[in-house]
Amino acid sequence: MPTGDPAGTVAIVGAGPSGLLLAGDLAAAGIGCTVLERREERISNETRAFAVHARTMEALDARGVADELASTGEWAGTLRLLGRANLDLSRLPGRFPYVLVTPQYETERVLKERALAAGAHILYGAEVTGLRQDAAGVDVDVRLAGGETTTRRDSYVVGADGVRSTVRQALGLPFPGRSAIRSVMLADVRLDDAPSEVLTVAAVGDAFAFLAPFGDGWYRVIAWNRRHQVADSEPVDMDELREVTRRALGTDHGMRDARWTSRFHSDERQVPRYRSGRVFLAGDAAHVHSPAGGQGMNTGLQDAANLSWKLAAELHGWAPPWLLDSYHEERYPVGRRVLRGSGALLRFALVEPPLLRAARGAAVWIGTHVRPIAQRMAGAVSGLDIAYPAPQDAHPLTGRRAPDLPLAGAPGRLARLLGDGRFVLVAATNDPAVTYLATKLWAGRVHCALAGRATRTTALVRPDGYIAWATDETIPDRRAAAIRAALGHWCGRPAHERGSAERVPGTVQQQQRG
Repeated sequence: MPTGDPAGTVAIVGAGPSGLLLAGDLAAAGIGCTVLERREERISNETRAFAVHARTMEALDARGVADELASTGEWAGTLRLLGRANLDLSRLPGRFPYVLVTPQYETERVLKERALAAGAHILYGAEVTGLRQDAAGVDVDVRLAGGETTTRRDSYVVGADGVRSTVRQALGLPFPGRSAIRSVMLADVRLDDAPSEVLTVAAVGDAFAFLAPFGDGWYRVIAWNRRHQVADSEPVDMDELREVTRRALGTDHGMRDARWTSRFHSDERQVPRYRSGRVFLAGDAAHVHSPAGGQGMNTGLQDAANLSWKLAAELHGWAPPWLLDSYHEERYPVGRRVLRGSGALLRFALVEPPLLRAARGAAVWIGTHVRPIAQRMAGAVSGLDIAYPAPQDAHPLTGRRAPDLPLAGAPGRLARLLGDGRFVLVAATNDPAVTYLATKLWAGRVHCALAGRATRTTALVRPDGYIAWATDETIPDRRAAAIRAALGHWCGRPAHERGSAERVPGTVQQQQRG
């Protein structure tokens, strides 16, 4: 049995994308973390995630791995919806106006390499069998690959262990929802006739098919046959797979040589709360959605990006008391929106009556050709329009995604300053008061940067790339006071607070004193 209090460590259960991104972030912030993965170490092709959307690419860019991941797949500037309707992604703001099509194992590979390089530990063949928590930490029971059992103690535990999450079950949390679609066929195949689109998808009411490239000549086919609904344990028949693909796409593209087949069912479920004391849930352990729109893995990765810096701030001792609770408050509504949106898209795609299919075609045309509607759809699918709640009297930018602003001097753009768990105070002018507040009073928690183009807005950007606070105040004293209040709210008490008599250099009062 473990003894004593944990030494500021985090156990992450599950070495999928969410767990690996979280581990890399915590290790980079100097927090001891161990990933517990029940599977043996291996590369798996048992994945349904191929789409990496723009907002996720921005999060990966802040961590220095976006360009490497982008080189492993194909970029799609349009997203095929149904029939000949395409959603234009090329107008999305930022560096990634596309969806990256790459197998999930490539995403896991780059995140694993980053986590290990930062000092995270990954323990394979380690199955969590139970946990207990108290006011000081969490005891985690683990069965190792050789059959022996052990109990470890950590400050916090994050369950990123998928839809059948042991952590969620150990907490006794329900996972309400329903089955969205069942008896979906999967296969990795060769194609004699490669599709013209990077992603190929269509539905005709009683059949659905989706094709995505692995990039090495193999393709993943996902297909559904309304006429033949069987248990997940039933084998996939290649003749049925070809026939369903032909019904949906008009051709099976010369499908042959399946190296792997399987069936699965997709649920729509969400846990009622993402935090239970010192235990958190992320990714599929917290929410599962229909595969429509390819948002499941992306939502899980953004869960991890939201949680990691908050845990690090808590363990470093400067987090405000409300910060860890904000993980559920911010991410639960996002998961709910994705669940509802992807479910509606799936049911929309699979409508059967001819009149409804005709109405569907008209709606899709409007959604992809009327620019304001198309832009909103692209923002929703890409994740770029995600925003977090802000106080009623806050600046309009508060809670919104921060664009990758150009900065004066190195490193040249905002994304290069994010990813290490620190805030970035982007100043509108070269104000010594701003520099002093960020680099002296809140040293180690905040970067200070000068905007590289004319602007009157000073903004505090969170480590996950969202704007925590902003002001257009131009009077130096008022701006300095507002910045100090914002830093105190988000970053805790100053590192070297010397009392209320302290003067901030560069303000009008100090200039008059001089």
